[in-house]
Amino acid sequence: MHDMRGAQVTTYQSIIPVPTNTMAAPVPTVTSTSHTDKVTTLAVTPVWYESVKSPPANKIRLPVHYRKDSPTHVRTFECLSIYRSMKIKDQPIDFVDEPFISTIDNTETVVVVINELVHQLGARLTFTEQTFKYDDSDYRTACGIGNLGSIHSMIAAGQNIQTAKFNLHLKLNYDDVTSCAKTLQDFTIEFINNLAAIVDCKKEFIRVFSISRASSINVECGITMMEFQQTKILAEKLKQALNRMSSKQREGILQYLIPESYDYDWQPTFSLLQLQESDFDPQYNRDYPDAEEDMRGGRPYFLPEGWYRHALKVNDKYETDHVWLGMDNSPGEWSVAYHGTKSGVVRNIVDKGLKHEFVTADACKEDAESQNPSIPKVNGLYVATHCEGGASGYTDDFEVQDSSGISRNYQVVFQCRVENGKFTEHPGPVEVGLALRVFDERAIRPYGLLLKETQTE
Repeated sequence: MHDMRGAQVTTYQSIIPVPTNTMAAPVPTVTSTSHTDKVTTLAVTPVWYESVKSPPANKIRLPVHYRKDSPTHVRTFECLSIYRSMKIKDQPIDFVDEPFISTIDNTETVVVVINELVHQLGARLTFTEQTFKYDDSDYRTACGIGNLGSIHSMIAAGQNIQTAKFNLHLKLNYDDVTSCAKTLQDFTIEFINNLAAIVDCKKEFIRVFSISRASSINVECGITMMEFQQTKILAEKLKQALNRMSSKQREGILQYLIPESYDYDWQPTFSLLQLQESDFDPQYNRDYPDAEEDMRGGRPYFLPEGWYRHALKVNDKYETDHVWLGMDNSPGEWSVAYHGTKSGVVRNIVDKGLKHEFVTADACKEDAESQNPSIPKVNGLYVATHCEGGASGYTDDFEVQDSSGISRNYQVVFQCRVENGKFTEHPGPVEVGLALRVFDERAIRPYGLLLKETQTE
């Protein structure tokens, strides 16, 4: 919460102008996610973004074995409280009479696993009662809002959509800028307006991530467009403007910019992953007890033996394409493949801004280009023809504790459809089957979340 030091607001407002509507677009929402005397982190979201709020604490009855000293336990029941409130609206949340039981076929189990995965990505899981399609995922992703249609890009740090992140040094007082929520919001919106005017883009493609105390203040901000090259062009344009503008040319908040040699680096785009209640389609949930083979998209479909599928409702998420999810090998039907990720790899994405180790090394790039010299010169995304022995080799355990305090470990793999003609085949790096190197991330569409309980050693 902000320290509401009203006496300092007047000082700040006499320095910084009231936000101007530089670009004709709705004003983004600015929320402080944490505030200390050294740094304030922000969530800047588009006006269309709506999330289900946490229910009041007095409407939540936590389990008897609730461990408030365990960050994982706290995340689990905060997440499930919001998820349940979305389903049962204004009713009390009771984990005693209606306990969370961590079974493999429980939708709440997969929600908790997704929450832990998103947490390791350095992002946050949110819920919405809005209904939206997946065919505008690129636009939503550029705004920092991922969904289950783009989660594979989230895991791989999104080769196509990345953020050019700047750290600007301004001659302003940290206590003035962060004195109250209104002052912080006015500052952030005016700052975004100023940058949008320089690079000539929509305000929703510019975000402020944090403001920190220095000799003056540091503002961490970024630009994200729907295509990597678009982002690079605007990032270079902003870089040149910051380094070449004279003090007389700077307007608004940028008149307080301290002259330095400014540059940017590349970071993952996602801040939030949004779940809709309609994302899940339980009627198509199923267990896969046996090793069986079928055909999809004219290619072999190796069923994920030993895994349980939580189906995603995707038949209405891509308005312009209704054939891709077929089951009769008709023209336009996509093949089946699997995608998983190790938590250690995810940690590298957060800590170092790296892509998935497959993508970073791109082990099969030369082989792919020799197979098809006409494919785009981009880093590939990798999926596997087999779940067990393929994608499962790139998935770590996620610990889930239920209301009784019992812990179980689960692995998660994404069951996907892959567009034929958008990948090359390779014998490694998987133990079973083939690796498919996909050169267009839009050619991967998750349609199921596979869970498997693993035994602790």
